[in-house]
Amino acid sequence: MAELTYQSYAELCQFLNKNGRLPWLSDPIPAYRYAGWALPMIWEGNRILPNVPDRWGYHLHILQTRHIPDAPIPQIEFLGSAHQETLKHLHQWVALAAEHQSNWTGLTNLIAWIAFSLNIGHTPPPLDDVTQSKLYQSVNLQELVLHPYDYWGDIIAEGIGNGPWANPNAFYPTPMSICQLLTRMILPDTHGLSQEELKSIRTKKISDPAGSGTGRMLLLASNISLALYGVEKDALVWTASLINGVLYAPWMTFPIPDSILRKDDLENQEGAASAEIEAGANTTSNGHHVAPDTLQLVLPGY
Repeated sequence: MAELTYQSYAELCQFLNKNGRLPWLSDPIPAYRYAGWALPMIWEGNRILPNVPDRWGYHLHILQTRHIPDAPIPQIEFLGSAHQETLKHLHQWVALAAEHQSNWTGLTNLIAWIAFSLNIGHTPPPLDDVTQSKLYQSVNLQELVLHPYDYWGDIIAEGIGNGPWANPNAFYPTPMSICQLLTRMILPDTHGLSQEELKSIRTKKISDPAGSGTGRMLLLASNISLALYGVEKDALVWTASLINGVLYAPWMTFPIPDSILRKDDLENQEGAASAEIEAGANTTSNGHHVAPDTLQLVLPGY
């Protein structure tokens, strides 16, 4: 039997166009071998799950219309600490991805597997098909969406595995409760602002340049801004921050092109004698320029 190949996100779109559905586990090429296979599930969860703000619908509408809507950013109230049942399940997924190796290896494998499923990691995960099939049937990212929190920051800092290989860069995130206090102190108070004032703030760039980690400050800032920037040198931590973006703040991982942000900023400041509009291409949190296909996130039928 020939070894199965991995499929690109474009091939996932082609499959949907041809078959009128997303890939299944039972297909000749199983669902988990398509880059981005989990993205439509996150979008649909945002749309139909009660008490989940439809941030993906908001984001995709901006990319489709190339315009910032009058409607405010859907608000997320992040937890101050991890939802314990969700954290327990996350540990179980890590153990499953370990393939009888260390739990730290399981964590890095799981993050790589989820990154590929969300089309933010283009390197296929180093897992055999049996393990990937089990993960596909066990991992429920909607659970993280329903209980919004930076679980990855906590679990990376644990250094699970108790060996010198665990958390090699000694990453320890600022506690979420402290991040919440800092953002309330630093970011503008939006209560009582007019619709035009709120719309103007949404296009202002917010940066966490001193090591953005798993994105805690930026996640909290996503309640007021659509232009979020961060810097992180630890590749595993950076990937975890992009996963957080997909789950909670899609414009953090798939940035809105600067041409759209500047267009609305110019409209908001029309008539001003001197408007300072920062030029240049929008960048992702790793500093890469946004590719044109960033605007091709929408699968046919979504």
